[in-house]
Amino acid sequence: MKTSFVVVLFTVIAEAVLAAQWYRGNLHMHSMWSDGNVFPENAVAWYRDNGYQFVCLSDHQILQTDTGAWLEVGSKRLSRAAADAYVKGHPASAEVKKENGKEYLRLKTVWELKKAFDDPAAFLMIPGHELNRVVAGMQVHMNAINVHATIPYRYGDTPAETFRRVEAAVRAWGDEQDVHTLFMLNHPTWPYFDIKPEVLIALPQIRFFEVCNADGGSVYPPHRSWYTMEKFWDIVNAFRVEDGYDPVFGTASDDTHNYTNPAGNARPGEGWVCVRSASLDAGALVQAMYRGDFYASTGVSLADVVFDEAAGTLRVKVNQEKDMTYTVRFTTTKAGFDRATETFDDPAKGKKPARTGIRYSDAIGKTVKIDTGVEASYTLEPDDLYVRATVISSKKAGPRTNNEPEYETAWTQPYGWRAWQARNPVKARLAPKK
Repeated sequence: MKTSFVVVLFTVIAEAVLAAQWYRGNLHMHSMWSDGNVFPENAVAWYRDNGYQFVCLSDHQILQTDTGAWLEVGSKRLSRAAADAYVKGHPASAEVKKENGKEYLRLKTVWELKKAFDDPAAFLMIPGHELNRVVAGMQVHMNAINVHATIPYRYGDTPAETFRRVEAAVRAWGDEQDVHTLFMLNHPTWPYFDIKPEVLIALPQIRFFEVCNADGGSVYPPHRSWYTMEKFWDIVNAFRVEDGYDPVFGTASDDTHNYTNPAGNARPGEGWVCVRSASLDAGALVQAMYRGDFYASTGVSLADVVFDEAAGTLRVKVNQEKDMTYTVRFTTTKAGFDRATETFDDPAKGKKPARTGIRYSDAIGKTVKIDTGVEASYTLEPDDLYVRATVISSKKAGPRTNNEPEYETAWTQPYGWRAWQARNPVKARLAPKK
């Protein structure tokens, strides 16, 4: 008797789900290739040795491919003590040269680093880099992830136009090379609410942003009318989902620059993503993230995140840490929410720049259920555009920036939006801006 195609298909899907596992990774970090304070080997080794399965060493402006990149010993970038420590720690691989009475150390390329660190069963380096400039007085930062060449910066007259051009370039490179790439908007509130929700509302092709960047919160105490990062997230997704577009997914990252000073900012190990993938492969991880099959965290580990499409139920289970308790908050926005906005002036004060902000309705991003314990669930109401869960531990976070929550936290992605859109097709959907 022949096996039906449907049976085979569902068997393959079921086997893939069973084979999938959680992989922990950091998608935003730096080394001496740009403004990190350690050599790339030391940066990558920190993550490998501290329980991560993948990283993207996202140095500024260039992918680390230049085989002739040397740092002068004793310069502002590389002290004598740091150079001696590096050579001592890497006696077999450190490359030293002396020219005209000066001494230099060579930076290893991303391909050399992958050869040294990649382990098919345990650890993966994903190539990528950060692109950043000031546009119209605003900091415009983004990561190009799983690219094998430098993506040149494309200026626009506004942050939105710049993001649009660079995202299109990253996507085009991936299409040309047949590589799954990922574009991520970085720390939108750094240094002071530079990127506003309307930018992401207008660019639905941007699918990822940092809901938590351990080094990228507002530098200055915010005006009382500004939104939190979670509110920012809900504003974007309320408009997007109701208008028929895909939501933006939230990541967490270290944006590591400082690997040596525990009391300083930009330390490793404070923000990460956990991706459920069938394999430790860059393409598989990126595709899983596009499916929304990952969560962001500053310390909370989730055993499972399951969304039952048929029932419309999101279930979350926590890996309990000894003596810790957990609160699970479910957040949604109802269809037909109030879209009215009003502006407010946030004047300059000292070094804090002047900003014009926008207030959005309190109906956006409402808490609809709070559970305590290690397991919690929420079933969507017919008018819920989506639901996401925030899991908060009783464990206080360590020294933190304005962008990090007070207690260790994890965020699931929004769920249920596909079903709502299927029931409520948008009659006059606007095409994404090109």
